[in-house]
Amino acid sequence: MPFSGYYRLSISEIVGALGKSSREKLLEGYDLKNFVKIFEDRELMSTLSSLFKNNLNVSQTARALFMHRNTLIYRLNKVRSATGLDPCSFNDAVKLLILHALYRAK
Repeated sequence: MPFSGYYRLSISEIVGALGKSSREKLLEGYDLKNFVKIFEDRELMSTLSSLFKNNLNVSQTARALFMHRNTLIYRLNKVRSATGLDPCSFNDAVKLLILHALYRAK
């Protein structure tokens, strides 16, 4: 089985195992400078981490963070306006995770 064991790897580990040209190809079309203010904001990254742990469920995430749902939505809108990616969309959430892993790998 060619993918045996890969299911245990995190996105960060997968991105870290890529060569430089592959990482650069993943970055095409994105300017990491637009993401820095999100990636370096502990509060927003903690919010995103909790959202991802709660399977993009806003209500569960708000409960887990002990915050009002509208406060959570406000924070998620900050991410959306800064990056152009909707963290509540599965595809955009995966992109955010990959871009964050690429940012950390630099």
